[in-house]
Amino acid sequence: MSVKIVITRLFKAEKIEAAYQLLAELRSKATVQNGYLSGETLVSADNPHKVVVVSSWLSRKRWDEWYSSPKRAAFSEKIAPLLDAPESYEVFLVGRTSPEWVHMA
Repeated sequence: MSVKIVITRLFKAEKIEAAYQLLAELRSKATVQNGYLSGETLVSADNPHKVVVVSSWLSRKRWDEWYSSPKRAAFSEKIAPLLDAPESYEVFLVGRTSPEWVHMA
């Protein structure tokens, strides 16, 4: 079952340009990982230092492999000093439960 990962980061104002560069580099590394499907980067309209990355993965297993990989760990170490707060992430299952209307037929 596919998953969507939502990662929220709040960057220091003076580090935002460096952060954007690292995020682009991280995305390029992720796109070639087994199980990566797609991703997008969202910047808050009210706070340009708040960045949310939403990525889609073939399975939770594939996401976990990427999350625990040395490549990603190295990027996390580079990104950490640019953050105002620790990054947070959440895993969402895609299509885990059927909407109520499916059972009405």
